[in-house]
Amino acid sequence: MSNTIIKNSIKMLIPLVCALLFSSAAYAGSWRSQATIGGKLKVHVYVPTSSPALKGKRALMVSLHGCGQTHSDFKTGANWRGTADDYGMVVALPMASKEGSYGWVGCWNFHVGMNASRTKSDAKYLINMVKALISDTSLNIDPKQVYITGLSSGAGMTNQLACLAPDIFAGAGVNAGPAPGSKGDDLSSPGVSASQGKTNCNNLAGSYKSHLYTQVYNNVHGTKDGSVAPAHAQRNTAIFERVYEQSGGGISVCSTSSLSGGGDVTTLCDGIGPRISKVMVNGMEHAWPAGPGSSGGGNYIDHTHINYPDYITDFFFSNNRRINGGGGGTPTPTPTAPPSSCKSVKSTNKVHFNNKRATRNYVGYYVYYAKGSGQYLGGTYTSRRLYTTNGGSTWKKGSCP
Repeated sequence: MSNTIIKNSIKMLIPLVCALLFSSAAYAGSWRSQATIGGKLKVHVYVPTSSPALKGKRALMVSLHGCGQTHSDFKTGANWRGTADDYGMVVALPMASKEGSYGWVGCWNFHVGMNASRTKSDAKYLINMVKALISDTSLNIDPKQVYITGLSSGAGMTNQLACLAPDIFAGAGVNAGPAPGSKGDDLSSPGVSASQGKTNCNNLAGSYKSHLYTQVYNNVHGTKDGSVAPAHAQRNTAIFERVYEQSGGGISVCSTSSLSGGGDVTTLCDGIGPRISKVMVNGMEHAWPAGPGSSGGGNYIDHTHINYPDYITDFFFSNNRRINGGGGGTPTPTPTAPPSSCKSVKSTNKVHFNNKRATRNYVGYYVYYAKGSGQYLGGTYTSRRLYTTNGGSTWKKGSCP
């Protein structure tokens, strides 16, 4: 073989080797071996090695699969790893217990409606799972940074737990699910009114009701969902608007925006800031929106529209009331450093580079690094949130500490 051929072969291999190296760096954490946690549920847990984004403690994201799926489908296809690394966040993917009317097809047992209890079935098991993960000191989880998301049946369960256990969940993200109190027999059209949904949520919360005042909430729904009517997104938003108004002051639309991949975002604010968001994904059917470039997971996972793990994590981290103000009861702002001491910006890596927040290196394609800290950011069109505390000399991944 001639020296020219050898040199050309090496040149062709360099981008591939670099890509593999950077891929390893991007996913520095690892999945623990599946375990039964909290006494009942089989759970996949992802543990990052990156630093926590807030207060030196890790957040916990619980993400629930839908009917006809398993937690392993979410492990392979829901696209949580990259976001977990970006925020230094633990992700827990439990599998439904198979109890209840539709347990045989893998659904979560939210179908008990207003008979739901913190001490029964999947609600009990999920609460116990969270408590067990928080008590695992090796995970360094902050109880004030525990969030829950879910698709379809998992969304019904998420709505139920947002009301049943608001003391545990600082934020809830509902992907195509029925209202609190629903038994899941109204999927084609919401059967719970906004006022009844508020009453249902308050009754489910019981003595934990005050913790609803420091919770944040999101709905995400495909506009072409033929399994759970998109009208549920509007109804859920209206319900939680009424629930959260109890904390004092009005809640109303404060902004509209769009996400890459066809997501139309409506954000509702109170006197402190964003509290609720609704994302309608144009053209998406009944599915978990994992984002472009993702793959795997089988049915009901969409890889062509918005990156929901990235969006919902940013929404929770940016608006967590239990970190930035209050810990139950009426939220009160806590003293913060002057706004100029920390600045946070989210954009694609290309825009970060153009605005001198990132550097880049060409390895057959461009890869990007945070200016000053050198943290790996990914490719040109990857979206990242960066922050600086020294006027822009050094930028790091995540939100302001």
